[in-house]
Amino acid sequence: MSNKPQVSPAIAAIGLILVAFSISGSTINPVEVYLPQLKDKDADVRVAALRKLQTSLDSKIPEAMLPLLSDEGNSIRRLAARAIGSRWWQIPKDKSESYINALARNLRPELEFEDEKNMAERAIGLLTRRYDSKMFSRSANGRWIIYERRGLPCLIDNSTDTEELLGWPRDQSVIELFMPASGNETLEGHASNERYVSWHPHEEAVALEIWQTRRATAVWIWQHKYGLHKLNRSELIKLLQPKGEIDEPHPISATIKEWKDNELQVFVGWGWERGGSAVIGWDLSRHKWRVISRGQRQDQ
Repeated sequence: MSNKPQVSPAIAAIGLILVAFSISGSTINPVEVYLPQLKDKDADVRVAALRKLQTSLDSKIPEAMLPLLSDEGNSIRRLAARAIGSRWWQIPKDKSESYINALARNLRPELEFEDEKNMAERAIGLLTRRYDSKMFSRSANGRWIIYERRGLPCLIDNSTDTEELLGWPRDQSVIELFMPASGNETLEGHASNERYVSWHPHEEAVALEIWQTRRATAVWIWQHKYGLHKLNRSELIKLLQPKGEIDEPHPISATIKEWKDNELQVFVGWGWERGGSAVIGWDLSRHKWRVISRGQRQDQ
């Protein structure tokens, strides 16, 4: 029987929180605190430190993530792959091969590792500049690429090798989470009727589905030279003047329907037994919404 003192995962996590609290008001670089914790024997400490570093752009992070791709913990491997992919522009091309080879070992076919595989595919695509994986969605002319980063749609301009995080900073009054981010999913989703991303067949424009609340989704539209337009709750209410229940648990919610000529058609539903529905359209030339049809909700 060992005489070594045992530290529980809960105490270790509390210790990490206290460290975070103590440095939050200081001039200490958090990266210098959390990077060493990535080598801690306790997996809970490694995961917590990794999450603290997810949004940091410190140039030391990609190299620190490399050994974590072979960590015993699935969550750690997945987060490490995510971190590497999100910093593709920090990794020199002459060093990318070692990252790609390490990531390729995590492309496991088993369903239980699907989220890890997706993050590895995402990182490999970003490092190689090949966007044929389902973790990406490409415009008809090939210039624009959408992928998920920080829970938001990220737009790559293939002609300049630059990117823009759409919707940043977030509206703090709602969730604003790009649908694939909820489960580290592909941009196609799991069900046949899920359409997280829908490019116009000819124009440089794309529709995106976004979680707004626990049960409500919204549609964002990005168009080259015009930027991002968010179809939010207040705009829907002003346009449709819906009667009946529009709040949780049966809130007013919008989903992508289809592109028809130069108009994006969106399905809107609200309520339950006496709920309503409508189809509305966004005209790419006029940049305004119109009501196409109204009816009773059919997805009860």
